[in-house]
Amino acid sequence: MIFTSPQRLASSLCFLVLLLLPAVSRAEPVDRVVAIINDEVITATEFAHEGEKMFAAIRRSTPPAELEAILAEAKKKLLQKMIDNRLIIQKAKELKFDVSPEEVDSAIDKLATDNNLTRDQLLQEVAREGFNEDEYKKFTAEQLRRSRLINFEIASRVVISEERIKDYYDNVYLKDPLPPGYHLLQMGFRWDAKEAAASSREEARKRAERIRKLVEDGQDFRELARSFSEMPSAKDGGDLGTMKLQEMTTDMRNLLRGLEPGQLSQIEERGGSIQFFQVLSVNSGDKILYPPFTMVRTGIRDRLYQEELDKRLENWMKELREQAIIKELL
Repeated sequence: MIFTSPQRLASSLCFLVLLLLPAVSRAEPVDRVVAIINDEVITATEFAHEGEKMFAAIRRSTPPAELEAILAEAKKKLLQKMIDNRLIIQKAKELKFDVSPEEVDSAIDKLATDNNLTRDQLLQEVAREGFNEDEYKKFTAEQLRRSRLINFEIASRVVISEERIKDYYDNVYLKDPLPPGYHLLQMGFRWDAKEAAASSREEARKRAERIRKLVEDGQDFRELARSFSEMPSAKDGGDLGTMKLQEMTTDMRNLLRGLEPGQLSQIEERGGSIQFFQVLSVNSGDKILYPPFTMVRTGIRDRLYQEELDKRLENWMKELREQAIIKELL
């Protein structure tokens, strides 16, 4: 962390003013500083660009009488976010979390692939947001440094014990009311689509049977759905949410009849795909059945992990702010 005395800060500000004087004399525009973070600044141009879409949305949706106050609060929160991000980047540089050009290119390529885009298509989208390729590479490098620093300083030290997970299940999860209906997870395999892995109905059925056997053997339904299912629900781990019996077709009700949480339906053909389901919970009539611990353990663990991570991150950011010299000039 770079520590700057008040005297040095004042000198720096004076020096900054002197640097800007020639620009003023040549009648060139001078970018106003809206925040100073140690020995770096956030300019009004950076701030306006960062908040452009958010501010425009607020102006479109806010009644005139409330606009000034809501806009002022939004600007305050945005500036704080930008200051915090700058502090993290400074800390990452201090600890020498270097990122190579190859790593930046790899991250951009992965982002493009994850969004079903080519690299050129992604950069075109970025350009529409006002970034050229070099600026986007710089932004990506900063995000990689930020991620590595947070993982090093915080995430790698968060441990959620099995006892804590089980305690949450017994004393929190099982006491929350269940939404009415059947909470379902879906797995499906196509043969009539260009992106389908199977080339025939029979091959799709064999894939379904193989994946269903993996679930029966104890593998996580959600993870398998993310990796193999060809339904739109795959991105959510196959989660369809809750469906009431009256919302289901007759064949769907027949497929689920008698199933309890954790159990799998039979495989059947539905709408050009071979599908099966897993019941997560039931709240129908006088039947209220929670999912077994093994089905929700990972989700509970992830929730507790995120809560702990957020708490530690806030405490860590508080320490960074206290150690830094920050001046807001908005």
